Amino acid sequence: MKKIVQLGRIVGKKPGRRGANHLQRVQLRREKRKTWAQDFGRSLDLKKVVWTLLMVAILGCLGYGSWKGYRAYHDGRILTVNRIEVSGNHHWETSRLLEQAGLEVGSKMPGVSVRSARSELLQLPGIHEVSVHRSLDGGLRVEVQEEDVLALRHTDAWEGLTPSGAWMPLRAAENDVPVIDGAMTPQDAAALAVFLSGARAQYPQLFGSFSQINVRSQDEADIFWRDGRVRVRLDYTNKSLNSLEFLQALLVREKDSWNDGSTVDLRVEGYAYVL
Repeated sequence: MKKIVQLGRIVGKKPGRRGANHLQRVQLRREKRKTWAQDFGRSLDLKKVVWTLLMVAILGCLGYGSWKGYRAYHDGRILTVNRIEVSGNHHWETSRLLEQAGLEVGSKMPGVSVRSARSELLQLPGIHEVSVHRSLDGGLRVEVQEEDVLALRHTDAWEGLTPSGAWMPLRAAENDVPVIDGAMTPQDAAALAVFLSGARAQYPQLFGSFSQINVRSQDEADIFWRDGRVRVRLDYTNKSLNSLEFLQALLVREKDSWNDGSTVDLRVEGYAYVL
């Protein structure tokens, strides 16, 4: 390489000037790149690109959220029954009601049929009305309405005779209703339930005196008073309750003259025989 000495310094040779053809080629390439970029920009719709990218992002989030939701559902963290509240059951055990309804903590909420649970509970004796409610936080609320208890009997456990004639299992005996002694068919129980319902509604003072009911036959029963002074024999299939109306007036007028343990026979309507 040739060197030029200038003012005591050694400098390299100055580069030669580029030719005109080279400069034209460079300029032409620049113009082509610029033209290609403009054409590409015009060929794309910016809004479509933005919406496409946005939809991809949304779908990605939904997919991730769905997967996390599925894992939480599978692991029992969401859409799972985490508590069950039962109210209104004074006689039925809560565990027995839940067993009948097929409800348990840990069940998948989508698999819980409110209609089926209600239908199953209404099949139990003494259950008059049922409502089942679900909450978004995984709770179930079961509300039952039991029938009233008209009388008791004891087999293996205490049972209560309801107005519908069904025998409902009881947690414990009640003190303000009479105890039934003697075997009864379902038809007898239904007839006696109608009689006792009417007696309690129309003659509450008489009903409150009933202590024990001894079923003698399909239509006759002896009712013992709580004070032990009177036993009333009557036809409990008489839905008119005329015998009780007659008995109420008779007790006011003549009870004090009867011997303790007297039997008042009211099987013939309109007549009373004191034995």
